[in-house]
Amino acid sequence: MTALIGPTHVLCSIGNGTDQVWAAARAGIGRITSSHVMNQHLEPIQMGLVPEAALGTLAEEIDSLPLSSRARRILRLAAPSFQMVAQDLAQPVSLFIGLPALTPAEAPWLTRVPAYLHTLTGIPIDRATSATFPSGRAAALIALERALSALETNPTAPVVVGGVDSYLDLRALGTLDIERRLLGTHVMDGLIPGEGAAFFVLSSAGGPGGNTERIVVNAAASIMDPGHRYADAPARGEGLAVALEAIRARAGQLPAPIGTTFAGFNGESFESKLWGVARMRHGDLFSPGMVLDHPADKFGDTGAATGAILMALAAKALASGTRPGPALVWAASDREPRACAVVSAASGT
Repeated sequence: MTALIGPTHVLCSIGNGTDQVWAAARAGIGRITSSHVMNQHLEPIQMGLVPEAALGTLAEEIDSLPLSSRARRILRLAAPSFQMVAQDLAQPVSLFIGLPALTPAEAPWLTRVPAYLHTLTGIPIDRATSATFPSGRAAALIALERALSALETNPTAPVVVGGVDSYLDLRALGTLDIERRLLGTHVMDGLIPGEGAAFFVLSSAGGPGGNTERIVVNAAASIMDPGHRYADAPARGEGLAVALEAIRARAGQLPAPIGTTFAGFNGESFESKLWGVARMRHGDLFSPGMVLDHPADKFGDTGAATGAILMALAAKALASGTRPGPALVWAASDREPRACAVVSAASGT
């Protein structure tokens, strides 16, 4: 089914709010700085970090829990962004949220994120209809796919989709450093770690959410790619192309060829191969003058927040007329998940 997207909110190193982030990205404004964390060559790791003043605070009952520093940072990123989009909804809300690709043994707190956000914001969350997706960079688009299915079952439900992540974690940074994946003087094919959160309301036509800009999610799809970065299988770069096949089947006839792509590039060549294969195999899906946006070069790799940030920016770009539609949004995780979605302006807008 199709659904309306909005309101939205994005928090990352270049802005607090979708309007501010999109304006900064369009203007080419980046905020990548030297962090206090050193790499194995004793050089500061370049990161895209959210200013401390923009982060939320932890309630005493959560602050007293034995949570990791990464969990605390993620909750402080998520709470203000989630509150901005959910505070005016009928409650309780169904929350579908993308999170870092960590195992339950590594991060038992992941399944508790909806409960923690309820405590931090006071916004009731329907635990029975909410779900967490610890799948990495593609997680928020997988959450979107599930949210569309939930909305089809209950069109009047208040639904929020989001994603949140932070690489400001010694274990995460240490692993990337050992694997030579951090961009720097000794690594040219690497990423700049960042952090961020983004949430948006998803509603059926005439449903809750206060959407006045009428931006439609035409379809979303996800697949599991055996040829991922850490796999033994050959990395043929086919995963995104397969996900686009699913999009074409679900969306039916799009209102026009894709006019803009919001790409989940993170600075590494692996994602470029995914995009290259998909673009070649689905050449007829794109307009000749398609615009390619990859805003991670302004704020770094935002991990599990990537898909939600790109969805919010795509909706803003189409609503403001600053990019031609429809828009394709895609993101790929380090391991199997690849996901994408198509958004467009509703007819008559």
